Amino acid sequence: MNKHDRDALIQHILRSEAEAQSRLHNGMNPQVIRQSLGPFTSEDAGGSERVKAAIDAYLQSAVKTDLPEFMRTFWGGSEPASIIGSLLADIRNTTMHSFAVSPAATIVEREMIRGIAERMGFNANGVFTTGGSNGNELALICARESLIPGSHRTGIQGHRLCVLTSDESHYSVDSAVNMMGIGMDSIIRVPTKDGVMQSSHLIEAIQRVKGEGMEPLAIVSTAGSTVRGAFEDLNAIADIAEEHGIWHHVDAAWGGPVIFSARYRNMLDGIERADSVTFDAHKMLGASMVCSMFLIRDEQILENSMAHTKKGDYLFDDPVSSQSLGRISPQCGRRADALKLWLTWLDIGSEGFGLRVDHCMDVAEHIANLAQSLDEVELISHRFTNVCIRFTPKEDETPEEGDSRVRKARDLLEQDGTAMVIDSRLDGRLVIRFAAAHPSITKDSVEEFLSNLVNADRT
Repeated sequence: MNKHDRDALIQHILRSEAEAQSRLHNGMNPQVIRQSLGPFTSEDAGGSERVKAAIDAYLQSAVKTDLPEFMRTFWGGSEPASIIGSLLADIRNTTMHSFAVSPAATIVEREMIRGIAERMGFNANGVFTTGGSNGNELALICARESLIPGSHRTGIQGHRLCVLTSDESHYSVDSAVNMMGIGMDSIIRVPTKDGVMQSSHLIEAIQRVKGEGMEPLAIVSTAGSTVRGAFEDLNAIADIAEEHGIWHHVDAAWGGPVIFSARYRNMLDGIERADSVTFDAHKMLGASMVCSMFLIRDEQILENSMAHTKKGDYLFDDPVSSQSLGRISPQCGRRADALKLWLTWLDIGSEGFGLRVDHCMDVAEHIANLAQSLDEVELISHRFTNVCIRFTPKEDETPEEGDSRVRKARDLLEQDGTAMVIDSRLDGRLVIRFAAAHPSITKDSVEEFLSNLVNADRT
């Protein structure tokens, strides 16, 4: 395939996407999808025609996440400028380990980190990551190096470490302590009220674990929890962390974009006091997947934590190696994801980011009000742009029967392509969790969703 064929196929993708049916998907049967996508490998050169056929098959089978009926995740669709940024990264096909091979992309990444940190109100450095989970793991690795200097080399023998976080924090905290070898039993689950970690319980937990001979490695607070969308009191937690000398990490992967909203910026008050922060631009800001960053107040701790990179001296043998991001990243091969945020920021501006947040907040408030007005459903929780509902119990209905109604209705909507949402557990019961994460979700579309949900329950 030559460049002319490449350009023609790119145009074909754009035309096909514009002409695609306004339907979430064309079926979820794995065998049917596999048959439609094949062949997957080829001994001979099929050229652009074979590639074109594969593209058409993929577009027919893939979920259309930019449609208003897609409310399953904290992302959906992407801004046009971000798609251009992704293409730009692919055209130059560089990697972010060394300034010498990616000078422009390195500068862009540094500036994106600086720009987001400034919006949060603190002077921080950092690096782009493979996602929020990776950022949370980096935070705990840096907390370990801060608590036990040199632990990147000597390990943590003789230390009983623990991590304090809410009982509704993201599962990536569990993943991080698992991969670090600390063990998931080292997580101290601090009780919450309506999804928010309570300061009194946090203080009690710190005193208890210290009394048991454990060393608090970090406090992980959440700005936008997965199910409820809850935001912790970051100032209160920062006070406790500072008093006890504990690393404070804020998982703002979901809620971080409110820094761009004049109406809701106060939800992140206190984030500027954190030692580290996880932030995802591929969620509400509309950057295409993946566009995530890890921010840290003291970059030297991050560099010390990544000291193993010094063995790759052949990567940093140029005169400007001090600028190379490979020194502070767990990855060597890494895509120039910052280009997606850069071009999107230039295109719609900070004002546009703020409008996206405000729009999603308005839509979430609308569906919450609708849910309260309907006899058929109950509003269980409304925080941020997360709205959790379940069906009004029938007479003599058991909790298990109520959960079954939730699962059945959700499955029906997803199977026929009417809507995609998730079900999750709150206080032991299944709920439908709706999330407004992209601007194609509107007040009209959520009204239709609620109507379809109620009808699915009647089926």
